[in-house]
Amino acid sequence: MQVIYLDVLLVFNLYVNYILLRMTARLTHSRLRFGRCLAVSALGSLSTLMIFLPPMPTLLSVLCKLLTAVLLCMGAFGVRDRMRLCWSSICLFGCSFALAGILLALSMLCNVRVLHANSCWYPDVSLLHLVLFTIAAYLLLRAVQYLHDRTHAAEGRYRVSIRYRCCTAQLEGLADTGNSLVDFFTGKPVIICDAGKLENMTPPDLSKPVKGFRLLPCSTVSGNALIPVFQPDEVVIYSEQSGRYKKVDALIGIGERENQKAIFNPKLLHL
Repeated sequence: MQVIYLDVLLVFNLYVNYILLRMTARLTHSRLRFGRCLAVSALGSLSTLMIFLPPMPTLLSVLCKLLTAVLLCMGAFGVRDRMRLCWSSICLFGCSFALAGILLALSMLCNVRVLHANSCWYPDVSLLHLVLFTIAAYLLLRAVQYLHDRTHAAEGRYRVSIRYRCCTAQLEGLADTGNSLVDFFTGKPVIICDAGKLENMTPPDLSKPVKGFRLLPCSTVSGNALIPVFQPDEVVIYSEQSGRYKKVDALIGIGERENQKAIFNPKLLHL
């Protein structure tokens, strides 16, 4: 019978939970503070104490794992945006199973002893092997994310409707993977819009502090710049090709008066 050290079990799973939450934040483009991620990971590691319980039915252990993923995402990303919470939970659940598969392959190929019970893992590996394994898993997920984002490239004609307070604006939409601008504070993507199309929503002078508006650093072909952004009340993207309306959670960035369009990342259509 393999001996399980409680401190090793908790520290190992704190480390794994931290990596999984970081991967989930990366895949869902969500903002996650270091302290919050560490605290949630530490609390989540307590769920691995189920390894000491009598063997549970497979379905029950999987449901417990899914519930743990949901609770971790609630603690890490909040509960306001239910759609984002659902998507994050699915990503975390999938990453956990991918990690379990890699651990199983590691135990078979490298003759590493791995104890598995009630959907909990306790591998008898050195810290160096653990770090190398995590780097490999992270690079693999980055490759999957890259391919996933490439498939989000969407062609077609779009209309973007923006509502802010009592004002509305209609712009021609452009799906462009080159717009990867994300707000640092909220983790929300930013739709770059022509300033002339938003004159009825924006104050005349954005160089001064205005309530509801702030400056966000961004990189352009001409160098670094600051772009004014604000949180609209509603943003809807209409696809003329499919005839579907998609309500999205994004910030509006006020760009130059020359593109005449609302430039958004096509992955917004899939979030």
